[in-house]
Amino acid sequence: MTKRMVALNENGRRIGEGHHRSTIPDAVVRTVRDMHEMQGLGYRKIAKMLGMSRSTVQKICNYSRRAQLPFDWVSRDIRDEEEEDGQ
Repeated sequence: MTKRMVALNENGRRIGEGHHRSTIPDAVVRTVRDMHEMQGLGYRKIAKMLGMSRSTVQKICNYSRRAQLPFDWVSRDIRDEEEEDGQ
């Protein structure tokens, strides 16, 4: 097991890529928002470029998904990929 810093919201729940059900890294979320806000690209174009669904891109850009700001950070044990694969 290794340690990793995990973001928590004001209720002490994991948010962002530290959440156990997260499938999109924080870096990709930032990229999606930058492509839309800074470069002016549309949802469909971003979705096609990154291999995501248009609705996911739209929700990220509209801040209805992945919109919480970290309130605190904690160090947590996480499994290495090798342990998760049962090797």
